[in-house]
Amino acid sequence: LKDGRRLVDPSGLECRDDVDAMSRAQQIAGDLAAQSGGHSDRYVAVILDGQEIGKVPVKAIAGE
Repeated sequence: LKDGRRLVDPSGLECRDDVDAMSRAQQIAGDLAAQSGGHSDRYVAVILDGQEIGKVPVKAIAGE
Protein backbone atom coordinates (compact mmCIF):
# COMPACT_ATOMS: atom_id res chain seq x y z
CA LEU A 1 0.00 0.00 0.00
CA LYS A 2 1.23 3.46 -0.77
CA ASP A 3 -0.66 6.68 -0.12
CA GLY A 4 -3.99 4.87 -0.19
CA ARG A 5 -3.34 3.43 -3.64
CA ARG A 6 -3.55 -0.16 -4.68
CA LEU A 7 -0.23 -1.88 -5.29
CA VAL A 8 -0.54 -5.02 -7.35
CA ASP A 9 1.95 -7.88 -7.19
CA PRO A 10 1.66 -9.28 -10.73
CA SER A 11 3.41 -12.51 -9.78
CA GLY A 12 1.12 -13.14 -6.79
CA LEU A 13 1.64 -16.01 -4.38
CA GLU A 14 0.98 -19.70 -4.94
CA CYS A 15 -1.28 -20.99 -2.19
CA ARG A 16 -2.54 -24.52 -1.55
CA ASP A 17 -6.13 -23.38 -0.99
CA ASP A 18 -8.29 -20.51 0.24
CA VAL A 19 -7.33 -21.15 3.88
CA ASP A 20 -3.63 -20.90 3.01
CA ALA A 21 -4.29 -17.72 1.02
CA MET A 22 -6.12 -16.08 3.93
CA SER A 23 -3.37 -17.13 6.34
CA ARG A 24 -0.73 -15.52 4.13
CA ALA A 25 -2.88 -12.40 3.79
CA GLN A 26 -3.08 -12.17 7.59
CA GLN A 27 0.72 -12.41 7.81
CA ILE A 28 1.18 -9.70 5.19
CA ALA A 29 -1.42 -7.44 6.85
CA GLY A 30 0.31 -7.92 10.21
CA ASP A 31 3.69 -7.00 8.71
CA LEU A 32 2.21 -3.91 7.06
CA ALA A 33 0.51 -2.87 10.31
CA ALA A 34 3.79 -3.22 12.21
CA GLN A 35 5.55 -1.02 9.66
CA SER A 36 2.84 1.60 9.36
CA GLY A 37 1.21 1.65 12.79
CA GLY A 38 -1.95 0.05 11.42
CA HIS A 39 -4.73 1.70 9.43
CA SER A 40 -8.15 0.07 9.61
CA ASP A 41 -9.24 1.57 6.26
CA ARG A 42 -6.55 -0.41 4.42
CA TYR A 43 -6.60 -4.11 3.69
CA VAL A 44 -4.85 -6.96 1.94
CA ALA A 45 -7.07 -8.50 -0.73
CA VAL A 46 -7.08 -12.18 -1.68
CA ILE A 47 -7.89 -12.48 -5.37
CA LEU A 48 -8.58 -15.65 -7.34
CA ASP A 49 -9.10 -15.49 -11.10
CA GLY A 50 -9.71 -11.74 -10.94
CA GLN A 51 -12.35 -11.99 -8.19
CA GLU A 52 -11.78 -10.79 -4.62
CA ILE A 53 -12.51 -13.78 -2.38
CA GLY A 54 -11.36 -12.28 0.90
CA LYS A 55 -9.75 -9.34 2.59
CA VAL A 56 -7.80 -8.77 5.78
CA PRO A 57 -7.65 -5.30 7.41
CA VAL A 58 -4.23 -3.76 8.04
CA LYS A 59 -4.46 -2.99 11.74
CA ALA A 60 -2.40 -3.48 14.84
CA ILE A 61 -3.25 -6.61 16.81
CA ALA A 62 -4.08 -6.01 20.49
CA GLY A 63 -1.14 -6.74 22.75
CA GLU A 64 1.55 -6.07 20.16
